[in-house]
Amino acid sequence: MKRTPPTLVASCALFALCCFFGCSSRGGLPRRIAQNLDAAAASETRQILYLDPGTPSLPQATLYPVQRGLLGWRLALPPVPANVGRNGIAPPFDKREGDGRTPSGMFPLSQAFGYPPGFKGRVPYRQVESQDLWVDDAQSPDYNRWVRRGETRAASFEELLRPDPLYKYALVVDYNSAPVVRDLGSAIFMHVERTAGAATAGCVTLAERELLQVMEWLDPADHPQVLVATPRALEAADKGMASYLPEELPPELAARLKGASRILMVKRGAGGFFAAAVSLPPQVERQMLEKASWRPGCPVAPNQLAYLVTTYWGFDGRPHYGELVVHAALSAFFVDSLHHAYNGRFPIERMELIEAFDADDLRSMEANNSSAFNCREVPGKPGVFSRHSYGAAIDINPLQNPYLPVSEAAGGALGAAAAATESCGKNGADCRVLPAASAAFLDRLDRRPGMLQPGDSLLTPFRQRGFAWGGAWRSPDYQHIEYDVKKLSADH
Repeated sequence: MKRTPPTLVASCALFALCCFFGCSSRGGLPRRIAQNLDAAAASETRQILYLDPGTPSLPQATLYPVQRGLLGWRLALPPVPANVGRNGIAPPFDKREGDGRTPSGMFPLSQAFGYPPGFKGRVPYRQVESQDLWVDDAQSPDYNRWVRRGETRAASFEELLRPDPLYKYALVVDYNSAPVVRDLGSAIFMHVERTAGAATAGCVTLAERELLQVMEWLDPADHPQVLVATPRALEAADKGMASYLPEELPPELAARLKGASRILMVKRGAGGFFAAAVSLPPQVERQMLEKASWRPGCPVAPNQLAYLVTTYWGFDGRPHYGELVVHAALSAFFVDSLHHAYNGRFPIERMELIEAFDADDLRSMEANNSSAFNCREVPGKPGVFSRHSYGAAIDINPLQNPYLPVSEAAGGALGAAAAATESCGKNGADCRVLPAASAAFLDRLDRRPGMLQPGDSLLTPFRQRGFAWGGAWRSPDYQHIEYDVKKLSADH
């Protein structure tokens, strides 16, 4: 006698339970799911794979394939068991590379791949070969991208043609793309499960039969998406950035965040820490154009930049809100490093956009302002863009961390500092230190609040994420922390 596959039995059992316990009249779909979809789905989306998390501590969930018709949402296929990350599901915008969590939220499904030459579905499909890789190296320009072997210098990647059946059929979850933000997670697929109930490294898995059935049902014309439907993700899908903002956030900063077209990441932490990165809001972009901190010919376009709001500790011992413009790909690196600095109570005097100083770097330094993006040349090197021009650098507390434009013949950072100290002591008018008032902080052995020092709670996390510190240069720039722009794009 032919036996019914166990996964199909489980699917039918789930379908029967759904119909028995509080299901709506719309094809057996639970009422709460239909209501959630009405609030979360965009008007053009007519197919959704609704992933309903189970017990928070367990990596099992239930997948509901649903279709929107004239009468609303209804089940298109029976619900099926699914598996998620071994460490559960991350809050929206809070997943990190290698954390073993599945990202929550709504993500498009526009591409499939697998081992066979093809399948019967309508989703664009690509047969994988031994040369196909998906990069998971957060320091690589190819991070979270499909590449061919030999086309990347990435230190780590996922082989798409595996010796096991995990990627025999797979859907690409369009997570962390356009822009790709470093360290927010990569290679998120919906693929064949290892065994029934087995946790994943962050993907979503199904039994092969049910996965193939779902893939054949999807239609690109219906703009299919997967919704990893934690309560927080549903709230975010309904209310957007407004659902995240602290009550005490200054209205101007809140308006800028809400005016952005896309949220890149949001982070909350102990002690009142809050940070958010969004695509460049229109009002910020207009101000950058007016003040010429960005102009045609700059090495990055506005759509490659992110607007970032974060809490920081002031010298008054109180938390404050600051804002930066940074390269979008580096926004998580900036947020996580500043979070670490906040936890260590590293003091920062002020953090305002360079436009508040008419894009004048010297005025910003004299105000002891910590800032990031400003499209300008390297001092003394006409035609050479500063790393600030890429949104790949930040200056911290310029008063406590001087910039010394002195000759390299001074003999290293300490020698340069000593030479500048002597020069400033003899004749203040000839003091070549910027800002001029920072000369009192040239003695780096006299540690005072706000000074960047090896091992501190601000400099350390930046360096751990691949940034370099100007304080180690022969002509030291103690305020300056930068990222190698060659790692941002394969074109550099």
